[in-house]
Amino acid sequence: MIPKLEKIKQLLWEEWDPIGVSELEDWPSDEYDSYAMHIFSMLNDGKSIQDLTEYLLWAETENMGLSPSNLHEPVARSAKQIFEGEI
Repeated sequence: MIPKLEKIKQLLWEEWDPIGVSELEDWPSDEYDSYAMHIFSMLNDGKSIQDLTEYLLWAETENMGLSPSNLHEPVARSAKQIFEGEI
């Protein structure tokens, strides 16, 4: 069984990937681990899907300087489902 944090890391790598590096062969797969750890911590603190969505949107636009994707809300929902053991 994969621990929840590892599943969230995998989710961000495979589903969120705002800079599009998951398809590159030589890119380290830990690119989004710090975001995953923060999301895990937020979930531990009882934060809502809206809070997670806002964090991912911040990460995309403010931290990475990208245009917002349409993935932050579905990824936030999936992260919460992982944390709650639904996935």
